[in-house]
Amino acid sequence: MTNEKVPLVWVMMGVAGSGKTLIGRLWAAQLDCDFLEGDRRHPVANIQKMAAQTPLTEGDRRQWLDAIATEIHGAIHDHREMVITCSALRHQHRQFLAALGRVQLVWIDVPEGDLRRRLEQRGNHYMHTQMLDSQLATFEAVQATESILIVEGTGRPQDIIQKIWGQAVNQYPLLTQPWWQR
Repeated sequence: MTNEKVPLVWVMMGVAGSGKTLIGRLWAAQLDCDFLEGDRRHPVANIQKMAAQTPLTEGDRRQWLDAIATEIHGAIHDHREMVITCSALRHQHRQFLAALGRVQLVWIDVPEGDLRRRLEQRGNHYMHTQMLDSQLATFEAVQATESILIVEGTGRPQDIIQKIWGQAVNQYPLLTQPWWQR
């Protein structure tokens, strides 16, 4: 039995260093579904800009969000559950993603000091600590009117997953069934 209210696509959101990829991979494992690193949908020009410590423009972000939307449409069309990462820093970005259909947004909230420490420890990523300021300046706080699960992201990854699970099952009781049975 298909329940159209249960999401098929989970978007893990947060600024650089919030743990989107780690938590997203673990969440996909919890749901036994596909995982997609949203940063891999950036055009090369965007990655080059960020590596050069140049903040993206809204035009740059639009190309990226459109590529993510294509992935989301594909998962929904094929009725395949998927977890994807996307910073979705602005309210309009989150509205755009939520409007695509069976999507649940999850914001991973991490204090700035922890974000800086995490980014300083990264060695092989184009998003360096210097870019955090532009991300924080771009970020528009999640509003109570947005249908977003918010989880504090500084604990052990397994504990964060359990917090997401608790909120998600409360909102979507059929989530306890495998996605291919919903």
